[in-house]
Amino acid sequence: MQQHPDIDKAKIFADFSSHVSSGKARFFQSFQMDFVPGARGGCYLHDIEGDKQLLNLHCNGGVFNLGHRNPELIEVLKNGLYHWDIGNHHLISLPRAETAALLAGLMPGDLNYVVYGVGGGEATDLAIKVARAYTGKPRIVSAMGGYHGHTGLALATGDAKYREVFGPQAPGFEQVPFDK
Repeated sequence: MQQHPDIDKAKIFADFSSHVSSGKARFFQSFQMDFVPGARGGCYLHDIEGDKQLLNLHCNGGVFNLGHRNPELIEVLKNGLYHWDIGNHHLISLPRAETAALLAGLMPGDLNYVVYGVGGGEATDLAIKVARAYTGKPRIVSAMGGYHGHTGLALATGDAKYREVFGPQAPGFEQVPFDK
């Protein structure tokens, strides 16, 4: 990989620390992990400076399980852009209807509905709401050491270090040790 002389990795870490997550920047620096992804392809990540390559075995919540910059997926997405835009969630949508029917057909029993969301925290919030509605019970138990997102209910399931900074949390949540 070609090295980019105009890249200032120290500035990237400083900007990330100041504007995204100081804790994550400190964590990586504490283990002398100065890797900043640059070029990506298939199962590989290359450092932004071009001098290191990693085999990426981290699926990132399923986002990259088809490989970085998968050519088939890129082609499908490009073709889709010629026909569809982001859409309007208030109106009926052919792509959302077809995708939901496909997903419902893969599910067991009478699981027939799909709720579209933007991330894991939103999915966790929905799962908690559905569980409470179905059981009629307000109590939610989660394992210590977990992180499920920064949305309202998902935040309440995580460790104190993730939630306390935001003030009082929703009632009905309890954490237990993972191995109990």
